[in-house]
Amino acid sequence: MADPAEQAPLDKERHLRYWQRCYRSFLPTQYTSHDSIRMALGFFIVAAFDILSPPTSSGEPYALTPSDRSKIRKWVLSQQHVGGGFSGAPSHTLPVGLCQGYDLETNKPAFKHPDVSTIVATYFALLLLALVEDGTRDGGKGAFTGVDRVGILRWLRRLQREDGSFGDVLMEDGAISGGRDMRLCYLAATIRWCLRGDVKEGEPGWVEDIDVDALIGHIRQGQTYDGGVAESSQHEAHAGYAYCAIGALYMLDRPLESTDDSFDSEALRKGVIDREGLIKFLVHRQFAYLERQEQDAEEDDPDVANFALPRNLADLSLEENKHFVGFNGRCNKVADTCYCWWVGGTLAMLSQTGLIANAPSRNFLLSKTQHIIGGFAKYPGGPPDVHHAYLGLAALATMGDSSLRDFDAGLCVSTETVDKIRAARAALTASGSQIEAAAGIAGAGVDFWKGKEATWPKNILGEDVNTRLSAALKALG
Repeated sequence: MADPAEQAPLDKERHLRYWQRCYRSFLPTQYTSHDSIRMALGFFIVAAFDILSPPTSSGEPYALTPSDRSKIRKWVLSQQHVGGGFSGAPSHTLPVGLCQGYDLETNKPAFKHPDVSTIVATYFALLLLALVEDGTRDGGKGAFTGVDRVGILRWLRRLQREDGSFGDVLMEDGAISGGRDMRLCYLAATIRWCLRGDVKEGEPGWVEDIDVDALIGHIRQGQTYDGGVAESSQHEAHAGYAYCAIGALYMLDRPLESTDDSFDSEALRKGVIDREGLIKFLVHRQFAYLERQEQDAEEDDPDVANFALPRNLADLSLEENKHFVGFNGRCNKVADTCYCWWVGGTLAMLSQTGLIANAPSRNFLLSKTQHIIGGFAKYPGGPPDVHHAYLGLAALATMGDSSLRDFDAGLCVSTETVDKIRAARAALTASGSQIEAAAGIAGAGVDFWKGKEATWPKNILGEDVNTRLSAALKALG
């Protein structure tokens, strides 16, 4: 009898059809509550097309047309805030004129409604811009054209607290809103890597950096007694937090140009107190998935039905060749598709992927959570959703699935996309100045006064109002 681990295929055509439906039609009503994070939904869909597409060098057509890419790019840039960052959805985006002004007392630009920008949306926006860029043209140098690099980096710095942690939203009074967990640390470190570059102090485009040492110290305090990572050492460890903590440290001193993922990270050494304990915690998140032969009628809770422990001692086995291996995020939790990624991606950044039971883990995804209509479900028997459908592909790519594009564990996108980010960053920093956003966003303080004539930003005042105002000021002189 053939090993079940060798029987489950990745049906790429079925998955592509699933993602085409997600892209070209309305998402089900269950996604309505996620409208505020539409940027994230867009990322999962476009990134899935990317990872399922053949390598650019093959010459085969990409899943998204040039017209699709252009529309997505325009949509992403339209969510950019004049004060820095991106909003998560059009419903949170305000006209530039409502967000841009000038403080005559300080003689500096003043930005209103900064709370529409989030660190989450900014992370997904930058990755989306790289994903839709045609890498065959200049290697993707134009991916970040229109991105307010300096504005975003300044905004990012204002989101950091004194304890090193990052918030998600900057309020109008300067207060930082949002938790202190590792997710925001990872997003901040990744945005910094995508945009900062190696611009030296005194050079055009230089921006004061975040407090890297404080961030490392904050992450270091999150390791728990069992080796895992939480928001603090007093909280319960979680595999998703472990990925974000290690990802943040990994990105802080990741080489800007090198494609070698196995670099020696000083930030990782400083930020992880017990490396062996962390690896042990991650390895113990995988376990044999044991299907129940019978299920009580009242047990329709997926958390119960998916629980992978034997019902009685008679079901215990010393068999080492497990057919299906799932992953959970915490002790005594059930197998979940996304934790195949959170654990696998973390171990990849720690250069420990050999500790994953690849074949049975792959078989769990493809035999148990791969859905008949395409995509992956959160748990066996559940419906597919864009979050788990993408992270299921990411997990398979990290395991080395040859039918998928080469994958980068640190950024959770294909290596081709990472190459475009590098090229786009280099193009921005080489320009020597901030590039104006393609959506028409311009700095309100540039040449604000020229003698007695006011040069008002035309995206705040209409042409007619601007003309009459200038004439009135001349008359006063």
